[in-house]
Amino acid sequence: MDEINQYYKILELEPGASLEEVKEAYRDLAFVWHPDRFIHNTRLQARATVRLKEINEAYRKLRYFLSNSQQQVAPTRPTPDQTQPTPRRPPTSPYPSTPPQSSQRPRNYNTDRGFQEVYVQTSTRQTNSTTSDIPWGSLISTFLFYAMTAWVLIISKAPVWSWAVVEGVAWMGMTVLAIEGSSSQRCWAIAMLGAGGGAGWIAGNYVGGVITAFAWGMVGCSLGVISGTEPKARTVAAVVTIGGVIALVGFLAGNGAENILLVVVGSIVWAAGGFVFGTIVDAVIASKTGTGVGSMLGFILGSWVGAWSAAWNSTRSKTVAIALVGAGPDIIIGSWVVLGIVSGVIAQMVAGEKLIELFNGFLTFLILAIISGLGLGFGWWLSTSLM
Repeated sequence: MDEINQYYKILELEPGASLEEVKEAYRDLAFVWHPDRFIHNTRLQARATVRLKEINEAYRKLRYFLSNSQQQVAPTRPTPDQTQPTPRRPPTSPYPSTPPQSSQRPRNYNTDRGFQEVYVQTSTRQTNSTTSDIPWGSLISTFLFYAMTAWVLIISKAPVWSWAVVEGVAWMGMTVLAIEGSSSQRCWAIAMLGAGGGAGWIAGNYVGGVITAFAWGMVGCSLGVISGTEPKARTVAAVVTIGGVIALVGFLAGNGAENILLVVVGSIVWAAGGFVFGTIVDAVIASKTGTGVGSMLGFILGSWVGAWSAAWNSTRSKTVAIALVGAGPDIIIGSWVVLGIVSGVIAQMVAGEKLIELFNGFLTFLILAIISGLGLGFGWWLSTSLM
């Protein structure tokens, strides 16, 4: 039990704490010691990386230990006729990584069969518990979302490189997860960056060609990163504002509109006005949150209104309107591709974080690769069979 008590100590808990207490302590410590919080101090970041590995290891071991300990029956409890005291022996940990040292005990030790029964039954329950802990729901969702993505790509006659982007995004997420391990914010950030960038590129190519694809890919990468991390509210506001303007400019440029510079200037002017107005609103209502909600909303809305107003009043406003109407079906197809890729990566990551606690990184990668590959294959077969 010394090993188990050490894991409790790492999570700053008293020995014997419940599974819920272990989970709560893990969440708190994983947040406090996450390396991404010390990006400006390499010494502290290195220390936090080591500490987080210890916390992850202690959490996995304690979770596995407590989950199986709660399922044990009591075959070792003395029956009423077993009232005679028996010599005490050193306690043996039921933790699966420490097998019973039967080879070091006298042969007549087998007369006490209590521990043997507990060990056999616990081993059986460990297998059942592992089977029941497999995230079937997330794996099925991964399969279905990749199947939907493949189906949309086939019926929309997407170019071959679109398939390469989808498969690259899927493999990127699985590889990073296998290397980084579970509960890594960096892992989520990289996976969502790939999902957002790939989805933005494919969707942009549908509605405006390479120029729009490049702009939307950049916006998708930015949105993916902030969705996979814990940025400040002002950072989110800035990324969403700038991303919205870049997406509009990329769309207009890809569809042949002129005076793109007016769109940028209009967004800047209106964003400044919206920020000032929102700041005044915050002052009037005496906002005490410190986040400046009014100023942030004014900044975002002002930028978007200014960009669209400048685009509509440009010399090629009719081109914008025609492009919007003509791109309707393409936007729908692109949106479905975005939904499929992003949702598939999220389901894949959720499943992977659970699987990597049950298996090693290679097996987790293999399982996710098979599931996503089967999903893409099923979507391709379904679309070709129905067409």
